[in-house]
Formats: sequence, structure tokens, C-alpha cells
Amino acid sequence: MKLGAHVSVAGGLHNGVAEALAIGADTFQMFSKNQRQWIAKPLTDEQRDQFRTALAESGLGPVMIHDSYLINMGSPDETKGKRAQHAFLEEYRRCEALGVPYLNFHPGSHTHLNKAMRDDRTTREAALERIAGHINTTLAKTEGFESLLVLENAAGQGTNVGITFGELAHILERVDDPSRMGVCIDTQHAWAAGYDWAGDYTGIWDEFDSLIDRDRLVGMHLNDSLSDRGSRVDRHANHGEGKLGESVFASIMQDSRLEDVAGYLETPGGPDRWRPEIARLRELAEG
Repeated sequence: MKLGAHVSVAGGLHNGVAEALAIGADTFQMFSKNQRQWIAKPLTDEQRDQFRTALAESGLGPVMIHDSYLINMGSPDETKGKRAQHAFLEEYRRCEALGVPYLNFHPGSHTHLNKAMRDDRTTREAALERIAGHINTTLAKTEGFESLLVLENAAGQGTNVGITFGELAHILERVDDPSRMGVCIDTQHAWAAGYDWAGDYTGIWDEFDSLIDRDRLVGMHLNDSLSDRGSRVDRHANHGEGKLGESVFASIMQDSRLEDVAGYLETPGGPDRWRPEIARLRELAEG
């Protein structure tokens, strides 16, 4: 498994390459714009070329861009939905322009104000249908793009959807061109949603394989968890300091089925913590 982390691009997108190299990574994840702003200045030719050159010279990859946290393609509000879809399309265009193979995104939330409707099946499925619709609109407007849209599982906070493999499959089954889709599994999000990595590692992957083509899995976010299993609280922890435990990551690193999947850290502490975490994951891979 190639390993990296979600690095900073402060001062220029190309700086993400330098930070990834500094922590001994094989690859990295980044934002292509301020993740908490809707609007970004268009990429200049200089920015694009500077990033592409730095990346090509580094030999790092496959790189993943994470889209903005503001985007919610599950919203039932038509105006908000259109805004989210437009922002997602722009994220995808930036990803393609930079030559990055993966655009990672959270499914979204149904936003129902009545807390009793949080897990209402009809309400959740309606949001999944809206998300698939926005994905199809994006795909229709980007014929010929090579970057994959990579669907990530959610932890389940608030009215998040896409928290189970079944909900991810629901979206994927309604995408017009599934060949342009990938999946990224966040270990912390899955744990918070109720998946027991420590007690049922094999069962988790059996469920995944029964619902989603394993070849669609292109990445994993390798995060430990501050929150309890099933808490539906998105709180990442450094490896060995959370609820999952080192044995879970040993299982992942030694799983031959995951050799071609890229692993990205989204753990606290920045480069000073990521370098030893990446080194330890490599040690675990050796058994």
C-alpha cells in the first residue's frame, strides 16, 4: 500500500508535493482551494504547470484531492442543491486540470429538521437519489475527463447519509457511468458508523465485497478514532492513541487484497506526527 497524508498547500499547490516528500510519503491528499469557501479564483496556467511539474518530478502518487466541506449534494433545497452541484463541478474541473486521478467527496446530508427523521429510510434514500442525480449531471458535463470521482463513507454525524456500504452502493447503482467512480473507506468513519474493525475485520470486507465491487476501492483514510464505535461522531486520532488499536492497522497493512489501494492519513499533529506514523505503518506491513 502506498502511504501519504493530507498535506498543506499553503503558499501554492506545488508546496503539497514538497511536504509529502518531507514526511517520507509515497503519495498525498490535498485541497485544491480553500475548503471552507465556495468561490475560488480560477487556476492560472502557471499554477497548473508548476504543480504538474513538481508532481511529475517527485514520482509521488496516486494523488487525491478532497473537495470542499461546504458541498452537500443531498440537500432537498433546490437552490442549495444547485449551488452544491456547481461547486462540485468546479472541484472536478480543477482536479482534471491538475492531472490528479482522484477527487474524493463526502456524500452529503438529508438535513431534515425533525431529529426523529434522522434514520427514516425514505428520507435517507431520497437524499441518496439526489446525490446520484448531481453526480450524473457532473459526469454529463465532463465527458472525456480521466479523473475518478471517489465516494467516501461518512461517520454519520447529524443527518449524514452514505454511512453504510449499502448506502454507498445505493448511490453507485444509480450512476450512469460507474467506470468513472471509485470508493474511499475512512476507517474512523466506518468505526463511528458501527463497523467493528477490531472484532469483525473479515466480516467488514465480506459485506463490502457483497455490495460494492472491490476493484472500485481506490483509497483508504487510515485514521484512528477518539470516539466510540457506533457513536456517529467524526473525531480522528493518531495511531495508537484511539479506539481502533494498532492491530487493526496491522491487519490492513498485511492484507494482500489492499496492496494496490492508496492509504492517506488525516490524523492530527501535522508533519511531525505523520512521518513516524507512516514509518510505523510500513513496519506493520512487514509483520
